[in-house]
Amino acid sequence: MNPEPNPASAGYVPRLLSAAAFLTRRATDESLTELRLTRERTAILGVLARAEADEAALCAASGLEADCVRDCVLALECCGYASKDESGTWSITPAGRQIQIRADEAEKQLMSNGNHDADGLRQELQELIRALTPPPAGPHPG
Repeated sequence: MNPEPNPASAGYVPRLLSAAAFLTRRATDESLTELRLTRERTAILGVLARAEADEAALCAASGLEADCVRDCVLALECCGYASKDESGTWSITPAGRQIQIRADEAEKQLMSNGNHDADGLRQELQELIRALTPPPAGPHPG
């Protein structure tokens, strides 16, 4: 049998933080999916919103691998969010600027206090913390 979790134990807080990060990531991914984006595509759009760039520059600026950047720019092009000129330089399109703004707004809204999704996320985190928190020590009725 596993012992009950102890909030004072070395692994307890990191597990809570890991669970919170997982739930936050899941909520963010869901909001991006509605916009036909991923975290990686959003990162590339952010780079392109600052300046035009070739794939090598996109890799350097985003920290993503070349294959991932290539997949992202092709998907963004397919959605009409990015375009490539004859020299191989990628730029954000007006539609890409609009969707990038919407992605930023969705992230801000997700993290704001007034958002129902954030309230749901907060509730999930509270339930998770309650589930991982052992009952107070003391005499058991019986």
